[in-house]
Amino acid sequence: MNEIVIIARIVPEDGQSDLVRAAIEELAFASREEAGNKGYDVFVSPHRRSEFLIHEIWSGAQAIINHGRMSHMVRFKEAVNGKAQISVQKLAKL
Repeated sequence: MNEIVIIARIVPEDGQSDLVRAAIEELAFASREEAGNKGYDVFVSPHRRSEFLIHEIWSGAQAIINHGRMSHMVRFKEAVNGKAQISVQKLAKL
């Protein structure tokens, strides 16, 4: 299988940083336990403490599909909806 890397950048709206951070922490904890997850690291910008970067490694496309259907992912999306700007990149090794 070809591993897929996801880089997610999350920037909370003003006043939403604590809520978004808590949602990210819950998501990361649960996501690390998923079948197909090979790595799930959360970083914070040293220049803007409320800007988060998530680096995920998945065993393949089906693992990502399954991840999107998990209850913790659904809860995360509901929690941060309208409270953060999120951009996601999917990458594969050359």
